[in-house]
Amino acid sequence: MSQQLEDQTFHNCVSKVVFISQFFGLLPVSNILANDVHRVYYTWFSLHTLYSGIILLLNTLEFFTVGYLVFKFGLNFHNSGTISLFVVCMLEHVYFWRLAIKWPFIMRAWRRTEEIFLRPPYRIYATYNMKARIYALTCLVMFSAMVEHSFLVFNSFHKSNLERTQCKYNITFWESLYRRERPHLSKVVPFNFWYLPVVEWINLTLAYPRSFTDAFIICVSVGLASRFHQLHLRIESVHNKALPMLFWTEVREHFLELIHLMRLLNDKIAPLILLACSNNMYFICFQLFNSFQNIGVDLVAVTAFWYSLFFAIFRTILTLFMASSVNDYSKRILCTLRSVPSTSWCVEAQRFSEQLAFDLTAWSGCGFFFITRQLILAASQYIYLIHNSCLYLCLYAQPLSFHRLKYTINIIYVCCNIISFTFSCLQMAGTIFTYEVMVTDVINKGSIQQVTSYCRPIEYETGNE
Repeated sequence: MSQQLEDQTFHNCVSKVVFISQFFGLLPVSNILANDVHRVYYTWFSLHTLYSGIILLLNTLEFFTVGYLVFKFGLNFHNSGTISLFVVCMLEHVYFWRLAIKWPFIMRAWRRTEEIFLRPPYRIYATYNMKARIYALTCLVMFSAMVEHSFLVFNSFHKSNLERTQCKYNITFWESLYRRERPHLSKVVPFNFWYLPVVEWINLTLAYPRSFTDAFIICVSVGLASRFHQLHLRIESVHNKALPMLFWTEVREHFLELIHLMRLLNDKIAPLILLACSNNMYFICFQLFNSFQNIGVDLVAVTAFWYSLFFAIFRTILTLFMASSVNDYSKRILCTLRSVPSTSWCVEAQRFSEQLAFDLTAWSGCGFFFITRQLILAASQYIYLIHNSCLYLCLYAQPLSFHRLKYTINIIYVCCNIISFTFSCLQMAGTIFTYEVMVTDVINKGSIQQVTSYCRPIEYETGNE
């Protein structure tokens, strides 16, 4: 096998991505960078497992301090976001750990299936550059996540400095930052400057899985879609030719190999798919609600807030789009198969066609939903409805002085509704953005907007990771 084709195996393409995730306590698999999948293994007695256990333990201990503070002062809408963040990220750590136990077995099964598509006749159809797509999409998601985290950290520094200036606290900047961003820890662990790197690293291990889970789903989807793409190209290249039954028997068996691999993978990553999609939808709707609140005139806070919101929307759409590519290629195979001339039609072609038509080839979130292109529209519609509900709540919650603007905003709202429903999914996103900014601006101008006061009791903020 040529070195170029060897580099296009899924293990070689994704091993470096998995290796980087191990710095954040995810997928504690040993010897992950080995070229031979048979050298990859999992053991409970390794530095990777010990490190992941320490990370999970520290996250759990911090979660208990958050729970204690919420129990003491009560649960509200804003600190519920902190609770959900901890719960989701800890569950992602646990499910990635569970996946790591089966990862060597999955990679060997994947390699056995890939052997079919790395030799003739599929070799000439290997036009789908798996490695380039995995690296490009992973870098895009994780670099954007790093920018988001940098914005939020800088915003925390900025707020802490303003708090010390306005409230005239007789404490250092770092202690003010510690008390503001980790109020649950400050009640238990006294401030010490040397704790800050550890606290920030724990913060990173909580923030990283949120974006990496989406990137991981994208990687797995790209790896499997590349093989469905090869199968589709092979069938498409001969769809006008008279072929024997043996050909259709072979391609159907190869399709079944891909289906068996997909089902094996889906059984292991279904909880991660469910967590990623539900968390993304929750975070987007939560931030949409917050966007109608008066978030102040501080440029740093506004920039961090809007970047975080639009990055979440972009990441969600990208994940669903790439994950649905597997289903899309299976539909392309079915369309090509239905154009086969009658001289080539046989029992095997009929069985293959019926299997493609009646069996849904798509990722599943524990059976609650299947990721297809239609799901992207459904998710957009759900966000749109939540957005409208938040808009009505904010309109009718304004003081009497604001009622004069209500009718103008309602006219804008109705017009945008009509425009939005006539557009497709991507156009709907643009419309939402347009009147989101417009209505928020009207709300802020209609109310008494002033420079945000930071001299107040410390509260939870879901924007902080």
